Amino acid sequence: MIGSAAYELETDAKRRAAHLRAFFIFQVVFWGANFAVRTIAAIEHRPEYALAYMPNRITIVAASFVATTLLHLVLVRVEHWSQAARLSLGLALSVALVIPMNTLETTLARNSGINVDNVSFTDYVLQFGWVYFMWAGYYFAQDLLFRTRRHAESLARAQAQAHAAQLKMLRYQLNPHFLFNSLNAISALVLEQRNKEAEAMIMSLSRFLRCAADPGPSPLGRLGDEAAIQRLYLEVEAIRFGEKLRVECDVPESLHDCLVPTFLLQPIIENAIKHGIAQMPEGGWIRIAARRRDQRLVLSVENDGPILPDRWRRDRGIGLRNTEERLQAIYGDEGRCVLTPRANGGARVEITMPLQLSARQSQLERA
Repeated sequence: MIGSAAYELETDAKRRAAHLRAFFIFQVVFWGANFAVRTIAAIEHRPEYALAYMPNRITIVAASFVATTLLHLVLVRVEHWSQAARLSLGLALSVALVIPMNTLETTLARNSGINVDNVSFTDYVLQFGWVYFMWAGYYFAQDLLFRTRRHAESLARAQAQAHAAQLKMLRYQLNPHFLFNSLNAISALVLEQRNKEAEAMIMSLSRFLRCAADPGPSPLGRLGDEAAIQRLYLEVEAIRFGEKLRVECDVPESLHDCLVPTFLLQPIIENAIKHGIAQMPEGGWIRIAARRRDQRLVLSVENDGPILPDRWRRDRGIGLRNTEERLQAIYGDEGRCVLTPRANGGARVEITMPLQLSARQSQLERA
């Protein structure tokens, strides 16, 4: 939470600095253009005053720059107001700003010997004062752009956090399920007085849980690491089943650097043992395989066992549902998990996902 709060403060500070920098660029461009337009207009229409009035023109533009900067500082203080309320205040202040600017221009003109007695306030607004309303329009357009961008960033960050929380929830939902089954198995070994096997199983379980306790910040990990973790899990089950559990693992070394969701295979393998091999007095086999199919990675877990009951076609169990939800959360429609009954009993689960390589393997392939 502290790290998240610090990140929010740092992001907000960077955003405010970017906003302030953009505002001053806008000020320089807007009032620089205003100075240029007024100078060109003076040269065309009143050439006799064009150069003589130059210092006054600089004073007026500088005063406008300072006045609108102060207006910006006021609007920043009420940033928590609604956009409509801030827009109303900005327009009101812009109208109010025309009055002192009219007084300043009139005073400077008279001091320069220009007769402005016939120039009314309305004439001033139509000739020069409208520029402050134009400034307000540009200012609020830029402000709306920043607010929209900030809202989009906040929304994207919230969606990313929700996405990460969903993946973490699905990941951690698997571990208690596995732990419950493992503790039941250890309890059964103790009741059967198979204490050495129970002790060995506890040691294997502790090694497995050490790997599970530190999954890392990313929801993805190397396929080679995933295969190694599943071998630890199968060591736990091998103690319980002995020779009744036969395992074949075909994960080519060339695919070890492919990225897969961490602990993706564990619930599938657990189901294969619990609902397949454990139901057969003589035991059975389980085969784990990985292969590349164009730009997709295909993982499969296959086992023999009893004929798959019809309810599995409707209620696929916690493990399969979690696997499907994790694939959907990470890959969308690009990730699939298909359960297929085998004709002679048992089942095959095939998982397909986009082929992604770890950073190290990506560099090797580009070299």
